[in-house]
Amino acid sequence: MTAEFPGLASFAGPRVHHAGVTVSDLDTSAEFYQDLLGGSRFGPYERSGPRIDAVTGYVGAVVRQVFLTAADGSTMVELLQYVGGSADVLEPDNGTVGAVHIALTVDDLDAALARARERGYVALSDPIPASPPMTGCRVVYMLDPDRVRVELVELPRRTLA
Repeated sequence: MTAEFPGLASFAGPRVHHAGVTVSDLDTSAEFYQDLLGGSRFGPYERSGPRIDAVTGYVGAVVRQVFLTAADGSTMVELLQYVGGSADVLEPDNGTVGAVHIALTVDDLDAALARARERGYVALSDPIPASPPMTGCRVVYMLDPDRVRVELVELPRRTLA
């Protein structure tokens, strides 16, 4: 797998390999995440059969899958659309136990937010300064096409002395 995703091969030790998000429409969600990440798209792939039945617990399901990376290859998001999976839709509100969010760094939060809003995506607020241990960062939550919270994080600007 690291041959396909060369940026991930250079990291040693325990790391988050990728974040996986189950989506209702693979193409729409892939567009949203690729715009934020700015890197490569791998897929779509279609997975099915006994191996997928076993790993997902959904016999007969077809899993449509896309991997998206950041431009530098250091971050990867996996999107999964289950055809024949559960019909349940979770409310991904951060106040719900078990809900998760993805935090992505951006170089210019104002520009990323303006671009996302131009495309019709919703921010839950204007950017705010983060508190410890992220002092110096600015953050905002966006909603992906399935209302999953995606936090955009602008790291502190480094000044040359």
